[in-house]
Amino acid sequence: MTGAIRANAVGVVIVGSGAGKRFGGPKAIALLPDGRRFLDAIVETARNAGLDPIVAVLPPDVAAPDGVRVVINNRADSEQIVSVRLGLGQLLNTPVTAALLWPVDHPFVELESVLAVLDAARRTVAPIVVPKFDGHRGHPTYFHRDVWVELMSVADGGARAVVHVEPVRVHEVEVRDVGVLRDIDTQQDLLEEK
Repeated sequence: MTGAIRANAVGVVIVGSGAGKRFGGPKAIALLPDGRRFLDAIVETARNAGLDPIVAVLPPDVAAPDGVRVVINNRADSEQIVSVRLGLGQLLNTPVTAALLWPVDHPFVELESVLAVLDAARRTVAPIVVPKFDGHRGHPTYFHRDVWVELMSVADGGARAVVHVEPVRVHEVEVRDVGVLRDIDTQQDLLEEK
């Protein structure tokens, strides 16, 4: 999206700077069966959900779709929270009230699941909202701006540790989408239908 960011907007940080050693290369540029890159599929879904701005934390030399704010993480071996912090840094001076953290290895998440997370956040005013399928928590996860300081400073365990600090502030929203759980780590994961 272009133009001014509306007040109370929700942004997204796509975490995609890993080397993808088990996969055989960076997953941001890996191809889905329909020929789209993981990154492009997530950006399309994020746009359709009205998320703005869209920030992608990527390895060097990976091009992003037009309108996506790119942050380069040169350390492919760094902890995922490093990329989260780089991405959130791009949102600090924007009027967004929250951000979804979306690992690039979850390209099969359906639009309805993202909308369900956003709707639950509006209805419950919970600072953290997590999609859940078949009893298991998935991605992307909603973090209100009030929680970002914890994401920026957590010592161990990354975003997961922040989610577990105070269970009472986490709202789980049931979705009918196995895509929230489909973590593509290997080529075989991409072939397996869940």
